[in-house]
Amino acid sequence: MIGNLLNGEVWHRRQVVPANEFTYPVQYVELDLEEIRKGRSQSWLFSCNRPNLYSLNDRDHYGHDQGGFADAIPRLVAHSAPSVDVKRITLITQPSFLGYVFNPVSFYVVDDGAVQPALVLAEVHNRVNRRHVYVLSRSDKSGAEFTSRFEKDFYVSPFQKPDGEYRFSMTKGSDQLSFSLDLYEDDHLALSTRLYFRSEPLNDPALLRAMTTHPFSSQKTLGGIYWQALKLKLKGALYRRPSGRLGRWHG
Repeated sequence: MIGNLLNGEVWHRRQVVPANEFTYPVQYVELDLEEIRKGRSQSWLFSCNRPNLYSLNDRDHYGHDQGGFADAIPRLVAHSAPSVDVKRITLITQPSFLGYVFNPVSFYVVDDGAVQPALVLAEVHNRVNRRHVYVLSRSDKSGAEFTSRFEKDFYVSPFQKPDGEYRFSMTKGSDQLSFSLDLYEDDHLALSTRLYFRSEPLNDPALLRAMTTHPFSSQKTLGGIYWQALKLKLKGALYRRPSGRLGRWHG
């Protein structure tokens, strides 16, 4: 399966009292949905929908009950933006390691042949096994990067207000990729998140290096979430329990 391994880090800062900040290493993969659909692989260590050291599994993504994400995402794009002439859809996500994965956010980048993507779909997961897909269109078509603004519509953190506005941007270079996501509450910046990556070809040597340098990446991601939540709780951050008005639940 032709694609890229993305090595990088996530930076996260709570901008309201009590403040909190952390940086963790992360590993993602970048794969063309058409390549995933064909099921071809250039790696013995990476598979789709079967056990391996690293894998992608339909059960971990939107569309698991619609024939799998490689078919469900193009249908969602066609329904949400029928005027877009889709040339390619690329998935950027954390792979499972030894069968386990927790993805706070994955991205589907929709290209129509222009310099910037036509759309970006952000698939968000929370800690209670729910997922939601935001379909993002460009808010500034004259800019040098993909930017979008959209309303918060899904429960993620009990330490944030149920309502808000996200401001998103994506920048891609020849071997670098970055995402920026800021959450505004009552027109004030409340939370900043950045993802920074360097890419290399996805093959067995790269995956073996990943296994030795960043083992159990998904497990560490979930562990880090609970550790930071404990720190916020000890600092006295207000804890809000989820309810029906905190966003639509998508499975």
